[in-house]
Amino acid sequence: MINDLVGIDESFFLWINNGLSSVFADTLMILATIAGDSIVLILGGLYYILTRAEKNQRRRLALTFLITMAVAGALLQAVKQVAPRDRPLKHFQQEIENGKVVVNTPLNLLYNRSFPSGHSQAAFTTAMFFALYVRRRRALLLLAASLVALSRVYLGVHFLSDAIAGSMLGALIAWIVYKTDPQSPCARTEPGA
Repeated sequence: MINDLVGIDESFFLWINNGLSSVFADTLMILATIAGDSIVLILGGLYYILTRAEKNQRRRLALTFLITMAVAGALLQAVKQVAPRDRPLKHFQQEIENGKVVVNTPLNLLYNRSFPSGHSQAAFTTAMFFALYVRRRRALLLLAASLVALSRVYLGVHFLSDAIAGSMLGALIAWIVYKTDPQSPCARTEPGA
């Protein structure tokens, strides 16, 4: 079973990383990865909250967002420590040296701590947080987060399972915070409504 998953990861990685490469796609995926950086997402999220949220909700919503991002980021780092996985460049190192595999890496050359993807986690934490709390443009938020996750595979720094695990972790943490927040919109909704 594990070998099957590794095979799927390898095949999907090579198809996305090699098969879809173009100048346009490189540019789009680099921009998606930059947008998916946790600092960019935190600053963007805070800007949105401080300029668009109801004035009486801004402080609490900003604090809840920061706590959500911090918890998700801390859990991500804990998983990275207990589940060390090589990134594609290191995983395919022998095949690369033998000329059997080419890995397109337009950005940083990263080798360790691939699982789970931090960019995917941050993007999905942010997207799910705003999809739940703000309740606007949900599909667009989740599509943008998915593009960030895909960009990590395309740019040669993660496997598909890394991106999926990071995405699931981020979405789950945002959902748990939302469900346990006594002031979230779901807590203010009357039972049976």
